[in-house]
Amino acid sequence: MVSGLVTDPHPVLNDLVPSVVTIVHRRYRKYVDRADLSQEAYAWLMTRVSYFNALLGDEDDTKRLINQKRIAFQMRRALERYARKEKATRSGYQTNDESFYDVTTIAQLLPYVIASVVNETAIEQAQNLVNDGTPRKPAAPAEGGNLLATLIDIKKSYELLDEDEKNILRLRYHENYTLQQLSEATECAISTADRRCSNALRKILNFMGGESPYQ
Repeated sequence: MVSGLVTDPHPVLNDLVPSVVTIVHRRYRKYVDRADLSQEAYAWLMTRVSYFNALLGDEDDTKRLINQKRIAFQMRRALERYARKEKATRSGYQTNDESFYDVTTIAQLLPYVIASVVNETAIEQAQNLVNDGTPRKPAAPAEGGNLLATLIDIKKSYELLDEDEKNILRLRYHENYTLQQLSEATECAISTADRRCSNALRKILNFMGGESPYQ
């Protein structure tokens, strides 16, 4: 806990630090000490403390809770950047050598993964996609190996989902169900069906290492 400074952090901020540190340390415990993460968290926090205190002082309970979640998210990203840098240093590579997946790419490649078509045909078809789904020129042959690795990674992560999650993704991305059809098939509201799909995609992303902390 930090106190006695010109501007003391809001009590909520002091409560956030150990919980966020625990989350990040769980993933990077081989590379960073918990104490170092805590120190980094407070150092990051105190450069923004006046702004964060103002956010947490909002009289609207809903806005205050939203702001709290945003601060926790930003803190986690900051600690992940620090932890990844430490990991890279200890492992002998640069952080700019890292690569990250995203939900859009996973959604585009899921039809091939679910159909278990992780082969040359899948690579050729997948290479003809860009993020907006429009055709482009086939990728260079060297990219094929990377794409195959991506397909395999997605497949492994997809298999870790529970059956309900796999089923809703299969209907959406393999059977090409609309959200309306999906809501009817799963007997839930359209918004619920959409949220379940999004959550399942994000779960795959987390299995694959999560989003880039540098965004």
